[in-house]
Amino acid sequence: MEPQRPAEPTRLGPYRVIGTLDAGGHADDARRRIARDDRTGRAAVLMLPHETLADDPGYRVRFRSEGENSRRLTGGWAAPVIDVAGPDADLPWVAYACFPALPLPAALAAYDGPLPEPTVRALGAVLAHALANWHAGGLVHAGISPQATLLMTDGPRLTGYGLARAAALNGPDQGASPGVDACSLPPEQRAGERPSPAGDVYALGAVLCYAATGRRDVAEGMRAALPDGLRELLAVCLAQDPGQRPRPGTVARELRAASAPEAVGRLPDAVATALARQAAAYPPRAPMSAHALTEEAAATPPQVRSRRAVVVGGLSGAVGLVLGAGGAAGWRAVGEGTGSGETSARRGIAPAPLWRHDLGSEPQQTPLLWRGKTALVWTADSVTALNLRTGKKIWSRDKLYPMSALTLLGNGTFVSPDTSAFSVVSLATGRIKGVERRYDGVEGPAIYQFLAADKDICWFLTRKYASGGTGTEDHAVVCYDSVRRKEIWRAPLPAPYRGDGNTTALLLGSRLLLPSQGDEDDGERTSSYLALDRRSGRKLWTREFAEMKDESAERRLVAPGGLLVSCDEHMLRGYHLADGKARWRVATRGRVSGTPAAHGQAVYATDSRATTYAVDVRTGSTRWRRRSAVPLESSWTRGETAVSHSGATVLQVTDAEIEALDAADGSPRWRSALAGKGQRAAVPGQVVGVAPGIVLVLNGTILYALPVD
Repeated sequence: MEPQRPAEPTRLGPYRVIGTLDAGGHADDARRRIARDDRTGRAAVLMLPHETLADDPGYRVRFRSEGENSRRLTGGWAAPVIDVAGPDADLPWVAYACFPALPLPAALAAYDGPLPEPTVRALGAVLAHALANWHAGGLVHAGISPQATLLMTDGPRLTGYGLARAAALNGPDQGASPGVDACSLPPEQRAGERPSPAGDVYALGAVLCYAATGRRDVAEGMRAALPDGLRELLAVCLAQDPGQRPRPGTVARELRAASAPEAVGRLPDAVATALARQAAAYPPRAPMSAHALTEEAAATPPQVRSRRAVVVGGLSGAVGLVLGAGGAAGWRAVGEGTGSGETSARRGIAPAPLWRHDLGSEPQQTPLLWRGKTALVWTADSVTALNLRTGKKIWSRDKLYPMSALTLLGNGTFVSPDTSAFSVVSLATGRIKGVERRYDGVEGPAIYQFLAADKDICWFLTRKYASGGTGTEDHAVVCYDSVRRKEIWRAPLPAPYRGDGNTTALLLGSRLLLPSQGDEDDGERTSSYLALDRRSGRKLWTREFAEMKDESAERRLVAPGGLLVSCDEHMLRGYHLADGKARWRVATRGRVSGTPAAHGQAVYATDSRATTYAVDVRTGSTRWRRRSAVPLESSWTRGETAVSHSGATVLQVTDAEIEALDAADGSPRWRSALAGKGQRAAVPGQVVGVAPGIVLVLNGTILYALPVD
């Protein structure tokens, strides 16, 4: 005898389940229920995990994560999220402000067959237009299915954001995964690839095929049953090769083109009647009294609701109905005027990107930003300069062949190192202004790392090979004038500071600071710094910093007041550069593996528990700490931190999202996860630079500019 599943709960947080939206009570993906909000007395749509996955801890974490992330979908065609279950809830759920509503299978059941072609065209045009907007904003839905598509009197709504990600992560043969609608899962995702914009188009095509035929398979036989006017377009949406599928904007235009300009895709009378009956069956009621709510709370474990949930929940009503001109049972097929622009400025709603640029391949180093005007990007194929305000290409060169990281100079040029020379290149034109060949490693020493640059001057490390090419004769730091093409000074480099090509040097006033690389035989590996005069190369001092580990050199920064800030495992430390003594220390709950960020009198860092700390550099006191609503999937996952150019916004980056926090108190401003390409499609991206009013986010090969502050 099979084990009996526990009964589905009738009470979830402030919601009381009063009915079902699933046709026949069954759903292939998540379950959708009608629930009454005891705080308002109004009915809402509650989404629960598929019953076969409700007890899977990993799936429940991902389901809740996608529920929180679904708040990022803006515009009139995204089902507005009211609430998301807290992390301690026994069963995760998402509540939507959509009622009355029918999932597409229930609508076909009410109509007793496939929907008329004009209705299918209207449905498809609206959803394709919504996808075009979301993709332009860097979002992939990854959860479109017949069950996730709700029909309402004023237009459709999409739920289920990220359900394919939640139910089936990476791995082969995902088509049979419970919790995933098999008919709308793209073939590339069945093979284990991550969700992509082209996958959304496939899923949309499958949904429209189902609406037009009533059949869930997408085989050739089903396609033959499609109306003539839809057959060719939906066939190309369902192409096996993602590259052959059209863009959502093209799909929307094709669906509108065959209709008269004034055409309105009316809901069939039977569907409109079913919606009216649903509204009559579950009318609004007066909210429960405070006494009743108190008694209910005593019997039910409380659901943790973040401040952000309150903020966005309050906004959900404003997302509202925008196409009422179509009548109580009609909605226009044009799919325009959804009001997505209105919501982008609201608190809690991520801003739409200013621009998006596909680099073609992943960058070889973090993009370099110059004076808030230009972004310099080096990929395996080329070096490219982009206009930071528009994302337009200024120039691109495929014959520079840099062998190590590019270095920006302060005079509108950059250094591109080759195997035996380096070039000084104009940022404005991409033209080479000069080539330095004396550091070729044959007649002279070889450069093995550029350290820093300021105006016309750059500093780099060299080594001179002994005769026969074995061993090295000496190591040195060189100060070089890029305009006069002249070596200003050369200083010998003591053994502990020679580095391995990955030295993280610091510029502080008139000093150049080089970290030690540690002694492999020294178990303590205490870190020290060598300070050189930037103008003369004269040694100023060497200083040890107690408890500072050498392996964290790349995670250090200089803060105001002559303070060196380091993060080692579960501790942030501030040291006096003047004497090497520790000024303060702050314990963190998780590992701090990313580089801290500083602005003004504060330093910010995010740990592996997705908690961001704001620390006063003068006293070491914690101004605030903020834990992400979506925890990291692993205690070893890296959390990163950035701060906007103005210092008003702190950006907390985890493997689930980028969250913008108010630098004053840590309160959330907005959350975002921008779509990548290929294997990066389901991760949120990383902040790779800030400029006045702009944050640059990179996800795989896609570079975005987000407005900030």
